[in-house]
Amino acid sequence: MRKLLITGGAGSIGSGYAEWARDRYQVTLLDLPGQFDDRHAHLGRLVEADLRQLDEIHGAFDGIDTVLHLGGERHPWATWSSLLPANIVGTYNVIAAAVAAACRRVVYASSVHAVSGYPPGSGVTEDDPVQPGDLYGVTKAFGEALGSFVASTEQLSFVALRIGAFQDPQVIDAPDTGWMLQDYTAPTDLYRLIDTVIDAEPLRFEIYNAVSGNTFTRLPMDKAREDFGYVPDYDSFQLSTPFREAIRAVGGVADRAMESGMREEIESLTRRKEIA
Repeated sequence: MRKLLITGGAGSIGSGYAEWARDRYQVTLLDLPGQFDDRHAHLGRLVEADLRQLDEIHGAFDGIDTVLHLGGERHPWATWSSLLPANIVGTYNVIAAAVAAACRRVVYASSVHAVSGYPPGSGVTEDDPVQPGDLYGVTKAFGEALGSFVASTEQLSFVALRIGAFQDPQVIDAPDTGWMLQDYTAPTDLYRLIDTVIDAEPLRFEIYNAVSGNTFTRLPMDKAREDFGYVPDYDSFQLSTPFREAIRAVGGVADRAMESGMREEIESLTRRKEIA
């Protein structure tokens, strides 16, 4: 079993993934003092330490194969005073500790906010330049850049996952959830993708969008599908009752998308080729 260290291990993604993966990997959870309680005891080894203090955390990395780095400030409206120590210094310390301990890979929780500055309706691939929409997104872009640097200069594999709106599926039908539909990320879709990038070989530096298979999305999942055959299970627009009923009423979005002003010419050319 691979030895997996999860920073931010008491958080919703960290503890949820540990529950999912504890039979697959040998799990260590790391978080600030006072964050763990009885709900976490069965998930693995628990380490209380502050990511802002390299001397506190480095021992937890000994013998670790993969680090899943989820720790840090997670609010898009956060200000620099909290982002600098948590997301800049903390991420640097995690990567430095991983390099020093000769860990094989860091899987980094980046965010849609690294590219949320693109105009509404844009489909942003992993090859498009970063364009943060807030300072939180700036810190996530920093983590991606730092990962690229260490992947090229140190013996460390680095995979960044641009995670969207992580919520349980039943939340989608609640009021005031329209903001999350294009970036929705179902827990099991994310967990399956994390499994995939932990075990994949060889990877040196990669960025992957990490959302569900939403009908309308700004983070298309084509790269994960092409590289791994990964297909998400959930679609926020099928989970949302009004959108689900509207999509079914028009016979499905994919069918409508094929109808364009070019269909007559395309079909005519196709018939000519078949006759020839």
